[in-house]
Amino acid sequence: MDFKIEGKLVILRVLKPADIADYERWNNPASKALQYDGPWYNDNLGLSKLIEGRKRRLSQGYAPPYHTLEIDTKEARHIGWVSAYYSERDPHATEIGISIQADELWGKGIGTEAFSLWTDYLFRELNLTRIGFTTWQGNPAMLKVGAKLGFVEEARIRKSCFVRGEFYDRVSMGILREEWEARKK
Repeated sequence: MDFKIEGKLVILRVLKPADIADYERWNNPASKALQYDGPWYNDNLGLSKLIEGRKRRLSQGYAPPYHTLEIDTKEARHIGWVSAYYSERDPHATEIGISIQADELWGKGIGTEAFSLWTDYLFRELNLTRIGFTTWQGNPAMLKVGAKLGFVEEARIRKSCFVRGEFYDRVSMGILREEWEARKK
């Protein structure tokens, strides 16, 4: 049985072997996603480590609750992924992330819906009290997605990201289970 979470614009689903070719194609430092997703790390590896992890996951298999899912459009075009950095040592909170690799699909509500479906899934499947994410001041699209979904700014670490010759603040946003559930009513 194939696991999927279906929204109006996107489908979240498990990794398939054919997805690796997409990851390899996306491994382009000029892509919008890589320009905005943690560019201060400056490790010059792009998606190389992520691709190796995805290959391992395919060879070893994985079962629910899922810590990453792939994002498809309703037309079955693979466009990115969502992830959770869940640790059994800290079972009540997790950080999450999203990456939409199709530059032309930014600003169309796709990321917001995928992030919402993912947040809902994690609150439903795991005994979490809080879900959050960290981005940087230079990623207004991600900050906007968080605000639309009810995440609130919880921390701002000033001048902690050095990107393209300039310092930016790192911003952490979060939402509590009861806040998420109240928004759904």
